[in-house]
Amino acid sequence: MMKLASPTLLLAIAIGFMGLYTAPVAADTILRNAEADIARFEQQASGLSAARSSNVRRILKLMNLSHQRLQQYPNHDDPAWRQINQRYVSLQGQLEGLLKPQQSAQTTAPAPSQTAQPPSTAAQPGQNVAPALVSGQRVRLKKLARDINAARSRLFTTGPSRFQDPAEVAAYQKHMKQFAQALERYPQVEDPDVKQARAEYQALREALIAEFERAKKQMAQLGNVQQRLATVEANGRKYAPPRPLTLPFSETEARAWAEAASDARTVADHNLKELEAIVPLAYLPENRGTPQTGAPYDASDINRLRRHALNVRNEIENGYRLMANDLDGRLTEIDHRAASYAAQELTLDKLWKFIGDGEEVRAFAQIDEDLAVVRSALFLEQALGRDTAKASQSIARLEQAKKDFVNKRDMALESSRLPEPAAQDEERIAIARQILANPEYRFGKHGRIILTSPEIVERERKDSEIEIDDAEISLSGDLKLSGTETTWTYKWEEFKFATPLKEVDSDTWYIWWITAKKFSSGSASTPMNQWVSGKATKGNRILGKHI
Repeated sequence: MMKLASPTLLLAIAIGFMGLYTAPVAADTILRNAEADIARFEQQASGLSAARSSNVRRILKLMNLSHQRLQQYPNHDDPAWRQINQRYVSLQGQLEGLLKPQQSAQTTAPAPSQTAQPPSTAAQPGQNVAPALVSGQRVRLKKLARDINAARSRLFTTGPSRFQDPAEVAAYQKHMKQFAQALERYPQVEDPDVKQARAEYQALREALIAEFERAKKQMAQLGNVQQRLATVEANGRKYAPPRPLTLPFSETEARAWAEAASDARTVADHNLKELEAIVPLAYLPENRGTPQTGAPYDASDINRLRRHALNVRNEIENGYRLMANDLDGRLTEIDHRAASYAAQELTLDKLWKFIGDGEEVRAFAQIDEDLAVVRSALFLEQALGRDTAKASQSIARLEQAKKDFVNKRDMALESSRLPEPAAQDEERIAIARQILANPEYRFGKHGRIILTSPEIVERERKDSEIEIDDAEISLSGDLKLSGTETTWTYKWEEFKFATPLKEVDSDTWYIWWITAKKFSSGSASTPMNQWVSGKATKGNRILGKHI
């Protein structure tokens, strides 16, 4: 499992690498590096006490290495050099004072390097001159220079730094030690091939130092990147997009949907920005595990989290679009219906549209259903802070349609009358009265009886019924049925009349249209030779004063 290297570790390794090779470098680079080093040492030493002697010794060792490099500066009379050198001397004295008296003497000497030092760059007085390189040595030396150069070419210096991974740092540290040990075998510092190899080493060292610094800056910007990614995933799961609402819905439901959609959209947008900030900086090598099984987040998880955030935004937009399209279609249909209400004319042949049986209930139920849908549109637009003019206008039209219906209904009731009689026949009226009084029909209280047919007429009808006794299927697949057919001949007399009937437990009256029949032949269940009620149809309402 890859863990991010700490900035302190990166700094320690970087300074250790600096000590591997002490060839002269540009004067301004020496001062700049030394000033950066002493600033870090001063920061690390701030607040230290004698109880933390191990930390004191570590800083002294690293500081001695850096101080030695400062001594390579050619002009020790330079005020800038003297100022930086004094800071080293002062901090060294401060740290040595924290150690125990018996140990303080040990710290005055330069701390040993953590890694092998390459040979000095020039022969000291009194030393023997190194023998010239033989051909085999020169071949190996050139290969060493190529290997060092190849190591530098493999170093990624753009994008997320691989030195955020301690394993990558350790690998380069190992290579640097190996290269330094190899260079120790070639003390011929004036040889061109030795100079070239040392130059390659120096270039690699400087590249590593720069890359360490880049990794440290990226890590400082990132903070705890694994925790940031875990928070992105947790918030993405917590604030899921709401499902589209089904019409009609209440104001509370619309507000709840809008709030949930807003929260989910805000989190998705934030997560996308967070991922955009992390991707250019974080080194997240792919691994076989998943965060759910304890593995760290990797590049594939970044892509997964980005897709999830984009899907959340799409689901919210698609959900709103689905509801908006549904509402638009319904509003168009409702507006057409409201216009048809307004266009209805009140004529004698259309009174039933306002006072027919159940017409008022059906009209009001439809208007109320339409109002619920239009109010849903209004609630949704209000919750989202959008234009509500269209929905408000539709509501006004529907409310006006209901008022218009009530006005036309009242006018229709005033116009509702019994039909003119087609005949004056007391005998038929008496028969009608007898039918209305029959408790089997439950007609209840009635008003005047109006004959609507001029006379009694005779009717005849035949009905047949087949009773299947047997069914056979032939070899060819034909079905053969056998049975008995029974035929009934119905003969009867009939006349029609109209009368207002009072609704049970109500003062409301309706005009009923009834057919009186008397059968002379029919089936076994047909009532013979008596006047009975045939078809009875409920018509328009009528006011009690007109019955």
